[in-house]
Amino acid sequence: MLTFDKIKNMQREEIAKQIQWTKLIWSISIINPLMTLPQLIQLWVSHQTVGLSFIFLLILLFVQSGFSLHGFFLRDRFIMISNGIAAGMTFLVILSVLYFRSIG
Repeated sequence: MLTFDKIKNMQREEIAKQIQWTKLIWSISIINPLMTLPQLIQLWVSHQTVGLSFIFLLILLFVQSGFSLHGFFLRDRFIMISNGIAAGMTFLVILSVLYFRSIG
């Protein structure tokens, strides 16, 4: 078991190995794009956009796209693909909001 005393004397790489960072980041990279899926589903089921902040969605798209580019430039596939797909999902939410606001 890892204790604080053990951790403070370990290198970053050793800590990553102990906590199985690669498996953890794979899980996170799958969850990241799925976090907007419930919002997208609710939009298409209810057709309601009340309470959704369009500014928030644009900022979220900007951040996710930025991290995807960061992953591209650093050649980090986890970051690039996960945030690229997440940005795509957010873009779909934005398009859905625009669609339902235009017909409603």
